[in-house]
Amino acid sequence: MKHFNLSSRIIILIFALIMVPHFCKKQTDTFTTLAISSNRPYHEEFATRTLTENETFELQKALSQPYTYFGRGGQAYAFFSADGHYVVKFFKQRLFRPSWLLNHLPLTPLFHKYREKRNWKRLDKFQRDFSSYKVAFEELQQETGVIYSHLNPTTHLKTKLAITDRLGIVHNVDLDHLDFIVQKRADRVYDRIDRLMQSGKIEEAKQSIKGVFAMIHARSEKGFRDRDPNIQTNCGFIGNRAIKIDVGRFVKCEEMKTKEVRDADLSRITAPFENWIAETHPILLPSYLETQEAFLK
Repeated sequence: MKHFNLSSRIIILIFALIMVPHFCKKQTDTFTTLAISSNRPYHEEFATRTLTENETFELQKALSQPYTYFGRGGQAYAFFSADGHYVVKFFKQRLFRPSWLLNHLPLTPLFHKYREKRNWKRLDKFQRDFSSYKVAFEELQQETGVIYSHLNPTTHLKTKLAITDRLGIVHNVDLDHLDFIVQKRADRVYDRIDRLMQSGKIEEAKQSIKGVFAMIHARSEKGFRDRDPNIQTNCGFIGNRAIKIDVGRFVKCEEMKTKEVRDADLSRITAPFENWIAETHPILLPSYLETQEAFLK
């Protein structure tokens, strides 16, 4: 009986050791302040331009209020401002960190190659993502609504932002030591069109369709490709202006400036959008096709 009790206790302990971390991650949605912390050194290539006077004023307005956890995507944790106008996105640093365990274990030559390949992938992702965050602020600000990209440790912000996590715990985080972007909050494209149609605002819905095409076309004309262009999940509206919500996938591509490549990109990206319009709001399809033809011309 004693042996049985000991065995049972060991099983319960093992089960707890496995399940408790899983439960905690589920409750917090994997967010912790450690998950967004980094001791990465300064990278000159990710230094961003000086803000204008108006941009400085808006950034101060955005960072002078508390934020509440909204959710996470593949790259970042998003927090919404108290006034509902801004979103701060803190990057998931584990995506860029080399594996401590993998780098310190004695490995056979075969696993040396695996370790080198994995470390290279982490570094490559860091460079690609941060280059895109810089582009979103400096060259595609109108197309993304990004008002600030903070991609290096600094000393000038001198701001501790109050963020409330999913459990209701408030953290005062030092922004000078974190990587993040500040973006104007947008309504998703499909939600906006649904809402306009429910209110009988058909002409505004048609203008929204044109706005989506205009945003994609403007990004292409500036010579950038978007590697994650999903309109349903990654695009939205700030007022009447369409923007790209997810800004971590832009790549410089001069070929996008040519009509043939630009048209092919536009057709590919908007194909699911056209299917959704046809199925959900068929009354808008003639206007959609007219808009498509105009941009392809």
